Amino acid sequence: MMGYVYLALTIIFESAAIVFMKQADGMNHKVHLVIGGLLYGATFFLLTMALKYLPMGYTNAIWAGTSTFLVYVIGSIYFKDKTSILEFFFLFCILTGIVGLNFLSKGK
Repeated sequence: MMGYVYLALTIIFESAAIVFMKQADGMNHKVHLVIGGLLYGATFFLLTMALKYLPMGYTNAIWAGTSTFLVYVIGSIYFKDKTSILEFFFLFCILTGIVGLNFLSKGK
């Protein structure tokens, strides 16, 4: 159970780090840049802790896929990034893979 808590926190911290990096506007807003860097540091600590409890391939796939999904949604809604139907289709493919991995891991 602790592995999943660490994994969820890893996903949240990394997604937040990316948002702060976007808000840093290159190096124009140094506070956002520093916060983003600190969040990335916490992300790697939390990922290391998650890897104590969960398989490496599974952990990386869930982390990367879920974070990609969250950042994409935040970018679309909050930053008004342009999207397309084809991008939504591939995002759905990522989500399908995440659900499939979770379903398969429950049987182990």
